Amino acid sequence: MATRTHRRPRLQPVDVESSPALVPGAADDHAAACVTLELTYIGCEGVLLRSPAGSVLIDGLFGDEAVPFGIPPAPVLERLRDARAPFDRIDVILATHHHPDHFDAPSVARHLRGNPAAHFVSTHQATVQLLEATHGTLGHRIHALDAREGVVVSRDVGPVRIEAFGLSHGKVHYADVQHLGLVVTLGGRRVIHLGDGIIDEKSMRAAGVLDRDIDVGVLPFWFLTYPFGRRLVAQGFRPRAIFAVHVRQMERERVARDIASWIDATPLLAPMERYDIAADGRVQRKESSK
Repeated sequence: MATRTHRRPRLQPVDVESSPALVPGAADDHAAACVTLELTYIGCEGVLLRSPAGSVLIDGLFGDEAVPFGIPPAPVLERLRDARAPFDRIDVILATHHHPDHFDAPSVARHLRGNPAAHFVSTHQATVQLLEATHGTLGHRIHALDAREGVVVSRDVGPVRIEAFGLSHGKVHYADVQHLGLVVTLGGRRVIHLGDGIIDEKSMRAAGVLDRDIDVGVLPFWFLTYPFGRRLVAQGFRPRAIFAVHVRQMERERVARDIASWIDATPLLAPMERYDIAADGRVQRKESSK
């Protein structure tokens, strides 16, 4: 089985203040991390991260707008929405923003009702929609993180540390959309997810993420195919393992070819494909979930 290894960036942690507003006690020391992290691709930009410490779903409870990017079969989606096995032990559900190819309030509400241990964390815009969908009954498990561009807000939720930073979805189109970039620490492993963020070196540098020691990068494909994105990655923004997301089905071959022409990264193209990610960045594909 082929493996993938990426150059280790220099370590430069970011000082952020942890708020006690949510459940405390997350995030093992990163230097001690040695466990394998499992990533399951849900569709569009949705990924499920699992380790012995817990599990996190990011942008994985979406609406029909995600269909052009490929989504799991209907029975699998129903199990996810109803929090039935193998999706019954998710600790935290995150959404980078409220657009329906990343977040669907009724679907998240169903999962929270089926999984009383799960919490939802996102922007104010997304949490307002979810509070309306749940008629305010689950407000103690619905949390808004509002972070300006380049500013980091840190929270601990159960076994998960969340560091959210504002990252623009667009300076003209979608300028009014609240959008978060996320650094998630689970079992000592750090994962960055950039949602639909634009390639904004200034904001990312202000947030300190360009020089972070990152295990896994879940990046929109334009960070690996557009010149400014390639420059950021080439100059040192290099998680040990990189996955490209938000690829439309009609563009799969072209995007995969463009990425393979210059970097060892994994385009996520088939919903429910699974990968083990070792501490040194090696990636091994597993048998797909069904």
